[in-house]
Amino acid sequence: MSTAADRVVVVVMGLPGAGKTTIARALERELALRRICRDAIRAAMFPVCSYTRMEKRAAFRGVLMALEINCVLGASSVLDGMTFARRKDFDAVADCARQHGHAVLPLLVECRPSLARLRIERDVARGSHPAGDRLPALVDAMVTRFDAPPEGSLRIDGEAPAAQMCAQALLAVGAWRNGRASRAQPAPEPSAPLP
Repeated sequence: MSTAADRVVVVVMGLPGAGKTTIARALERELALRRICRDAIRAAMFPVCSYTRMEKRAAFRGVLMALEINCVLGASSVLDGMTFARRKDFDAVADCARQHGHAVLPLLVECRPSLARLRIERDVARGSHPAGDRLPALVDAMVTRFDAPPEGSLRIDGEAPAAQMCAQALLAVGAWRNGRASRAQPAPEPSAPLP
């Protein structure tokens, strides 16, 4: 269980194909964050899925429920499987986390749409992604409706090689946690004057 100073919900945001899952898995593995993936929740809820808005919203409710349980248990989480293009989705996550004393760290994975489309084409050819509606055209649809990222979002270069991208994210989250922990420490007592 984490201490109050480092209880965090890392919200990984960005276009489909930007590298969010790669980063979320690295944070899960290296920092022992509990990964909550909307794609996995949706697949479990709807084994036969039409990828409708209703199915996606139901899976998002599952994300919020899983997040709330992690927070009650005092566990830090990383959220994956969503672009967080709509600010209201981020705000719902932030509200849930803060109600339970967890800080929220938005992590924006930046990537050119053309590169995101190429990555998705590769994943479709391999059949390596659980979401059946994750096609190159989805990138273009998301670009047009992305709200501005939350203030204070840490930015990760989604065009870097995977290992470098993950290293950036690990350093960013580690530095953020260290800064938060040092702010939570009481100031040292002034030393007594020497006789």
